[in-house]
Amino acid sequence: MSKLLSLSIVVGLVFESNQQLFPYATAPCWTDWFDRDDPSGTGDWETLEHLRKSYPRKICPSPIGLQAQTLSASSPTVDVIFKEDTTVGFVCRNEDQPPGQMCMDYRVRFRCPPNFCQKECWTDWFDRDDPTGSGDWETLFHLHLNYPGKICPIPIDIEATTLSGSSPAVTGDAILVENPLIGFICRNSDQTTNKMCSDYRVRFRCPPEYCKKECWTKWYDRDHPSGSGDWELLSTLRVENPGQICAIPLHIEAVTTDTLTAADSTGQHLIISPLLGCICLNHHQKTGICRDYKVRFECPC
Repeated sequence: MSKLLSLSIVVGLVFESNQQLFPYATAPCWTDWFDRDDPSGTGDWETLEHLRKSYPRKICPSPIGLQAQTLSASSPTVDVIFKEDTTVGFVCRNEDQPPGQMCMDYRVRFRCPPNFCQKECWTDWFDRDDPTGSGDWETLFHLHLNYPGKICPIPIDIEATTLSGSSPAVTGDAILVENPLIGFICRNSDQTTNKMCSDYRVRFRCPPEYCKKECWTKWYDRDHPSGSGDWELLSTLRVENPGQICAIPLHIEAVTTDTLTAADSTGQHLIISPLLGCICLNHHQKTGICRDYKVRFECPC
């Protein structure tokens, strides 16, 4: 499967599984106030791009609101504002003001989904790829496959560092993607001549419920590998067992039905995801046939 196809699949899975990206939400929340620029130059540029670099992981990936005010907390002002939205941030340009007047000094804060403001719940660090090929591809889709049950289905945030702990801002690498719903991608082709991406590791921030002790469903074994393979699909299991499996499972566990061997210890090629279920295709196996698997899901209690 190509890397670009994998990216389209993971994005599709996220939105197809549930359009409400933060299922444990109660009410949105506000970040702290940020003031990284002064209007003494061309104006006051409190842009998301620069604020994320100055305050890493302090602002949610997709803010749903923005508030700006002067340092004295007055609002509104008579300043002509060039930009104020959740995509770019806040920009007041001195050139837009009346002659002899420049922008006031502003601070901004962002409204985020509620889980972003709750107690942090970070996964372990993961490093599944090296930059010796086309680059370093730490995509969520492949990480879910390589580390089943170790990452929540819909992460809230992502952090990437080199294996020695340096941030992308320190390395100077050109990063193509750093998004909790897609993962992290650094392509060698985007770097300066004769330079290759650093080797990165990533971790994900998950809803607090993901770190708490959860409840497991019973075991399900609805298919056998006598056809094209063993298809323990979440969508089918929900239809056959109405009301027994939560809307967005946090983990999945798959074992063989005969010896109870964990799926990742059988040596077979499988797709295992709490949003999909467990899929084993016979023609992908060296023996020509899958083992018979059963699955269970971990849900918020």
